[in-house]
Amino acid sequence: MLEAFFSRIEVIERLRSGPAGPYLDGFAEYLARSSYEQLGGQNLLHVAWHFTTWAQGSGTPITALDGVALESFQHHLSSCRCDRPNGGKGKNAGTGSRLFVRFLGGCGVVQEDQAPPLAPLVQGFRDWMVLNRGVTERTIRDYGERIVPFLKTLGDDPRCYEAQALRDFVQGYAHKHSIKTTKYMITVIRMFLRFLATEGKCATGLEYAIPTLANWRLSTLPRYLSTSAIEQVVNACDDTTEVGARDRAVLLLLSRLGLRSGDVLGLRLADIDWAKSSLVVSGKSAWESELPLTQELGDALLTYLRRRPAADTDRVFLRTRAPIRPLKGASSVAVIVQRALERAGVEAPSQGAHLLRHSAATEMLRQGVSLQDIQTVLRHRSIETTTIYAKVDVRLLKQVVQPWPEVSSC
Repeated sequence: MLEAFFSRIEVIERLRSGPAGPYLDGFAEYLARSSYEQLGGQNLLHVAWHFTTWAQGSGTPITALDGVALESFQHHLSSCRCDRPNGGKGKNAGTGSRLFVRFLGGCGVVQEDQAPPLAPLVQGFRDWMVLNRGVTERTIRDYGERIVPFLKTLGDDPRCYEAQALRDFVQGYAHKHSIKTTKYMITVIRMFLRFLATEGKCATGLEYAIPTLANWRLSTLPRYLSTSAIEQVVNACDDTTEVGARDRAVLLLLSRLGLRSGDVLGLRLADIDWAKSSLVVSGKSAWESELPLTQELGDALLTYLRRRPAADTDRVFLRTRAPIRPLKGASSVAVIVQRALERAGVEAPSQGAHLLRHSAATEMLRQGVSLQDIQTVLRHRSIETTTIYAKVDVRLLKQVVQPWPEVSSC
C-alpha cells in the first residue's frame, strides 16, 4: 500500500526495512481511507519511520511506544540531528507520531493509554444519568468532570454532607467563577444530590440547601442579527466548493430552523426524509422532533452532499481536511459561524451558533408566529423559555408601555 503514496522503489524499500516496516503498509492504507492526499501521506509515513528509528536507537521497542515515548520524541525534535529524517521532523511530526501510535493501538500492537479510573461516586453518577435522565454523552462527561472539585472539597462520604457545607462550597465557587459557570455548577450539584438520595447514600432534600444565584430572568434582550445581515452571512459562502457548500447548509439550518450546535453535529443521513420533506432532530434528552425541510434547505443539503467527501460514517457534516471524520464539538460549529461573519463583514453581538438560533426566533416573532409555535420549532420544554423573545419587538413594546409615574421631590 506504500505504492499509493510513493513511486520510487528505493524509498519504499528503505521505509519497509526500518523498525516500522511491518506496519507501514497498513498505516498507509489507513491514511488513504482517511482521505489524506499524497504529500500529506508521504510526510506522515516519514514521521512514522523517523519516530520508530529514533525509538529503536533509544532502546524502546515498537510495542512499548506510549505517551512517555511521544513526549520524549517531541523533545528530540527540537534538537534533531538524525541523518535522514526525510521530512519527518517538520511541524506535523508531533501530530504524525501520535497518529501512528493510535493506529498501532487500534491494531493491538501497543497498549493504548487508558484514562484513569473514575471515582466510584462519579462513575455511579454517570451510570445513573444514562439510565434515568437520557442525557447526551457530552452532558455526562461535563457533569462528571464538574463534580470532581465538589468531591475534593466535601469528601467522598455523602453521609457527612451538611447543608451549611454545601452552601459554603457554592458561595466560595461563585466568588471565583462567572454567574453562568456557577449556575451550571449548581445544576450539577443538585442533580448529584438527587442521585445520592435515590441511592440512599445521603439525606433526602439536601438539594434544597443549595442557594439560588441572584440573576434576574428576562433582564436582557436576546442577541440576534437582522434578516438582511443573515442573508449577507449565508450568501458569503461559496457553495461551488466543498467547504462553502457545507458551511452554507449549516448556516441555513441554524438560521431557518433554529437548530442548536448539537443538532447539527448529530444529524445523520437517515434523519433526512426527502419524500416527506422533513428531517428528524434529536435534541436535548434524546427527544426526537420532526422539522420541515424547505426547498431552500433541501437544495443546500443536496449541494453539499454532492461534494461531501467519502467517509465511513453516516453523519451529515464532516471535516474537509484529512483525517475525514464528523465535525466534533460545539466549537466546530461556532467556528463556521465566526468565519462566515468575518467573510460577510457583519459585526455581531456574539459569535456563537446560538446567535443564529436567536435570530431565527426573532424573525418568526416579527412575522407574526405565536410564541407557542416558536416553542415548538425551537423545542423548548417550557413556554417560559420562549417568552424571552417577547421583548425583541421594541417598536411594538413602545406602543404599550405606560408612562413612569411622577414622584414629587422631598
